Amino acid sequence: MTYDAVIIGGGLAGCAAATHLARRGLAVLLLEKQRYPVHKLCGEFLSVEVAASLERLGVLAAIQAAGAHPIDAVTVTTAGGAVFESALPGTALGLSRYRLDPLLFDHARRLGAEAHDGTAVRAVTGSLDDGFAVETAEETFAARVVLGAYGKRGLLDRKLDRPFLKKKEPYVAFKAHYEGVSIPGRIELHAFPGGYCGLSHVEDGRINACWIAHGRTLRAAGGDADVMIAQSLTQNAALARRFAAMRRTTDGFLALSQISFDLKGRFDGDLCMIGDTAGMIAPMCGDGMAMALRSAEMAAPLAAAFCAGHLAPEAFRHDYTAAWNREFRLRLRLGRWMHAGYVRPAVAHAGVRAVGAVPPLGRWLIRATRG
Repeated sequence: MTYDAVIIGGGLAGCAAATHLARRGLAVLLLEKQRYPVHKLCGEFLSVEVAASLERLGVLAAIQAAGAHPIDAVTVTTAGGAVFESALPGTALGLSRYRLDPLLFDHARRLGAEAHDGTAVRAVTGSLDDGFAVETAEETFAARVVLGAYGKRGLLDRKLDRPFLKKKEPYVAFKAHYEGVSIPGRIELHAFPGGYCGLSHVEDGRINACWIAHGRTLRAAGGDADVMIAQSLTQNAALARRFAAMRRTTDGFLALSQISFDLKGRFDGDLCMIGDTAGMIAPMCGDGMAMALRSAEMAAPLAAAFCAGHLAPEAFRHDYTAAWNREFRLRLRLGRWMHAGYVRPAVAHAGVRAVGAVPPLGRWLIRATRG
């Protein structure tokens, strides 16, 4: 069978794209390499504008029923003691990827997409002009269009020789769930020398702790995340108090190295890239999941028009790239600047003091890093 679209990756972007395309009557195959449910490294913060995307997908009520925690305020601190607090421009949600991703995956299946988890893609060959062959360990599938939604970094990036891989990135990220403290309705962002950590509730009263740091902090800790917490993260007194009161509920830590905030390319090997596969916003902006859902909304109608013969390959490439750049390029650039400042203690302290003294500036930054 030849599918209209094969989507590689069953996270937010992939499931959203599968749902939108299946609704349009296309033959869609959604492939996810991991077996659900599974924990994923993520801030697990669905920012304010996500509600509209989830409503359009038809899953907002189900996500709220799954225990999503409402979040309407933010606290930002630095190791030097500066603090900024603000209301968010609406209500965000906290929900673990362990619960969210299977919900979206099953929803895409119910809408008509053929969906398989535990199925890794080994290689993709072909083009928009000639069609594609998508190879897994068990089978090779034919497709008219392929959407890459496999996340921050993957095997296919190497197979496609994507340029961003040539640049060595210094940042590492970790994530775990905790219990023992309560910060209802609030997300906290705590800077420490070389990095920052986000804390917010997900379902069942648990806290998701997700942090990014320069690799030298991990090397100084001998590669041990618990030692890293004790040596580096707790240099921020507010964060130290949180960790002193929290108990980890997950068996260990999820970790990822070589975190890249570069623009990765909207088409590589003629695959249409969506979500983090196209470009990742700095985690401190808290907008990655919203961008994943939105990029799927942008790509789906163009892919459908291409499959219907209403859009030529070159027009598909041009229109999606132009739309993606209009929507995300400035946001990503601002996110990189904010990240670069927030990991430097003196700059972070001055910046947070500035937005604390001029709250409208802080509220503008929150809005500017969102759709």
